Amino acid sequence: MWVLLFIFFSNTEFQKAEIAGLYHTEKECQLQGEHGANIGIPQGLVLTCIKLKGVTEANAQKLQ
Repeated sequence: MWVLLFIFFSNTEFQKAEIAGLYHTEKECQLQGEHGANIGIPQGLVLTCIKLKGVTEANAQKLQ
C-alpha cells in the first residue's frame, strides 16, 4: 500500500501532515500526486508518496 501525503511547511518549519489518499501501487499514488500538482499547490505544501510496509489490503480498508 502507498499513502499520498500533504506536508505543510511554514517558512522552513514543519507544520502538519495530512493523508490525501491510499493506493495499491506506487504508480497510482504518483499519478494522483501529479494530478494535484497540476491543479496547483500553494507555496509551502509538498506532496509525496510513502510505502506502507506490512499493510495488507484488508488493513488498508480500516485506515480509510
